[in-house]
Amino acid sequence: MAIIKSAWELAVEKTASLEADPAKIRHDQKIKEGRQLAANFLMDIDVKAEDTQKKYDAVPEEEKQTIREGMALTLLSNLALPRTPHFKESFPHLVSLGSIIAEGDEQITALLSKVEEFFTQYLTNQEDLIERMKQQFGPHLEQKQAQMRQQYGPNFVLRPEQDPEFMKLLDKNLAQLDEQYNTILDQAKDQMKELLKIG
Repeated sequence: MAIIKSAWELAVEKTASLEADPAKIRHDQKIKEGRQLAANFLMDIDVKAEDTQKKYDAVPEEEKQTIREGMALTLLSNLALPRTPHFKESFPHLVSLGSIIAEGDEQITALLSKVEEFFTQYLTNQEDLIERMKQQFGPHLEQKQAQMRQQYGPNFVLRPEQDPEFMKLLDKNLAQLDEQYNTILDQAKDQMKELLKIG
């Protein structure tokens, strides 16, 4: 018990000697405000780009870079590989946010347009991969289906999605595709961070 108590006392002594850095607290608070400003714009359909632009323009010059960094972090965290073609409905919102943060730097908006094309290409490649795998797996699946029909009757149909072997192989291939595309997406995000001068 004495050992636990002394360890606890040591921890208390260490934390007591730590002083809060007011500049860091203020910086973190402004990052949080920037993230919130961007999140409100992306999540609330009633918030217009002009309103967000006005709020951003009203930020004092000495706080602007930190607010901008927070907004950029929210933008970047929303750039993830899409799961459905519906991403196109919300992507213009991300472009609008990027345009506010870009402050006229057309490289950022051009990069976001490339990301949108990249996402479309990813979904196309994903569909192609699934179709190719279904074709390759077809003969094997027909063989399995013939065996199952002997057991369950002539109307039994085995779809690729119902076959654990096919799904395991598909998941593996889709994971590889995701990895390749995420590597390129991370490079685009790093490029955007450089352009925005954020860590």
